[in-house]
Amino acid sequence: MRFLSPYRWRLLAAGLLLVGVASLPAAGKDDWLPITPEELALKDNPASPGSAAMILYREASFDDSDRFSTYYYRIKVFTEVGRERYADVQILYREELEYVDSIKARTIRPDGTVVEFAGPVYDKVLYKKRRTKYLVKAFSFPEAEVGSILEYKFTLRWPDYVFLVPRWTIQEQLYTRRARFHFRPYLAGSYHLSHSRSSARTYVKAPRVLWTSYLPGGQAPQVDEYNNVSLELANIPGFPEEDFMPPADQLKWRVEFFYIYADIQSVDDFWQREGKEWNEIVEKFIGKSKGVEREASSLVSGADSAEARLKRLYARAQQVRNLTFARGKTEEEAKREKLKENKSAQDVLVNGYGTRSEVNRLFVALARAAGFPAAVARVSERDEFIFQKNLLDWEQLSGEVAVVAVEGKELYFDPGTPLCPFGLLAWEKSGVAGLRLDENGGVFIKTPVPEPGQARVERQAELSLDADGALTGTLRLAFHGRQALKRRGEASEEDEVARRQKLEDEVKGWLPPAAELELKQMSGWENAEEPLRAEFRLRLAGFASSTGRRWLVPASLFPAQWQERFQQTQRAQPIQLEFPFEHTDEIVIHLPAGAQVESLPKPQNRDSSLGRYELTLENAGDTLRVRRRLQVKGFAYSREFYSLLRGFFNAVRAGDGEQAVLQTVEVGQRE
Repeated sequence: MRFLSPYRWRLLAAGLLLVGVASLPAAGKDDWLPITPEELALKDNPASPGSAAMILYREASFDDSDRFSTYYYRIKVFTEVGRERYADVQILYREELEYVDSIKARTIRPDGTVVEFAGPVYDKVLYKKRRTKYLVKAFSFPEAEVGSILEYKFTLRWPDYVFLVPRWTIQEQLYTRRARFHFRPYLAGSYHLSHSRSSARTYVKAPRVLWTSYLPGGQAPQVDEYNNVSLELANIPGFPEEDFMPPADQLKWRVEFFYIYADIQSVDDFWQREGKEWNEIVEKFIGKSKGVEREASSLVSGADSAEARLKRLYARAQQVRNLTFARGKTEEEAKREKLKENKSAQDVLVNGYGTRSEVNRLFVALARAAGFPAAVARVSERDEFIFQKNLLDWEQLSGEVAVVAVEGKELYFDPGTPLCPFGLLAWEKSGVAGLRLDENGGVFIKTPVPEPGQARVERQAELSLDADGALTGTLRLAFHGRQALKRRGEASEEDEVARRQKLEDEVKGWLPPAAELELKQMSGWENAEEPLRAEFRLRLAGFASSTGRRWLVPASLFPAQWQERFQQTQRAQPIQLEFPFEHTDEIVIHLPAGAQVESLPKPQNRDSSLGRYELTLENAGDTLRVRRRLQVKGFAYSREFYSLLRGFFNAVRAGDGEQAVLQTVEVGQRE
């Protein structure tokens, strides 16, 4: 299945005062480009033999003056895998901000005959991120087969009140033989600019469009006499996606465009102006109100320390209904609710709801009212961006956190993420660049680097091994810090039944396939300051294997969790984990009558800058005790470190694969 995200949105303008601009036709003609005999005859990609498919031609044309863009793809299928993967297409778009039309598609059989696509096209909701709903237009090619050419094109449009700056993503997963890109910016006259971050309006005269290229070999876009920007490339290698990598769009060959004010003179000038604008908006929202001051005074009354006072303020801010993460409402539900716009921190307090940024600003307002020096910082979110200061795009700083001085030390808080524990940041906001706002434009900062102990999983088991080698007993889990936050966030819109099933499925994935698991109880879903706990009844047939009078008992109960990670010998991309983490296991196995420990594997104790791995098995008479600790200390590594990281996890796999040996003895003759 092929997902298409034509570009990244940059919502830049509203309330346009447009001047007359001559319209250009859409980039693609109604007629298809001719198919060549060479294209029909292709059996494989000569530049990358063994490929499932390749892109013969691709075109993307953006027209921000007339508010549309057109796309054209021609794909050659070489294998059955290629047919299965690319015969279904999903075109991604955002609800209420853009729409897709003029979808045309056709299949060219290997003999050159053509089968036109006649529908249907389906609309599907793909996912919701924060307050934005992402949808797809989905369709399937008719009579696609190995050797055929799949060709389609479509138009994407956006409203007149929106400026949209393209992001040319040059690389696709497939090798591309030839590609063409075109951009017609809106540069005519003047207009009022309304950033999506506020309702503030700035009068802009004679804007400029700039770009930053991430292309090899000095290749760069060309500009014609009408300020249209174009680029033509050939033989573009496919982009290999891998597990545990930074956002793919931040690593691919690409060209990033942005509109800026005509009088911006430097990179520092740009960020200083953005910071001042942000600060003005934030300070106006925070304000100073008697209601916030009364609330803060009431909350901190009786607290015996600065930390205790701040915890109360933080908890109060998190009580606000967070609209950014709320379940999507139907149009009818939204009309019935009639939520008022929050224009201040006082409004958030009174109305009891707000976006994630408004919740953050309420916390800053409460902290200031209680006497704490506090500021707002705009931060990059590494699930979507790798911040680059020279890229003049304010959307790189898409997140917001609070910075509060406590007893001379600046601490970071994330009240805008539901159920984020006091003193932690959501993983995507940790260890990233940001801009702490002030009246002079702000200071660039880096948020605290996450630590392993802030994402801990504790696993305790009391189990009995029977004469058939089966384990039965109780497994207890406790998820702390970011481990709990991650699971609470993923299950925020689910009921108890769905949460139970999700947790059972996750833990089953850690265990051997024969495991039977029943969740008996769970707690902590709604309390950010407590661990998320779960208790299971476990039965695992065939855990110990018999060899005559001996049993072989695996050293680890959870071998599957790391079995597949970092197995390949080569790595193409950098490595990014969500956060460093720590797993601790305390496993007690009661031995069957007539069995005793004959030998135990040597203790494991491996410590490096990458991680720590400890494993100890102890003989306690009729009981085998297993203590295991796995700690991964970092979250981001260049691919040059891959061999070291792979070596560390290979050592973990080897240690977990060790076995204790039990022997059968007459009852009463245990040593």
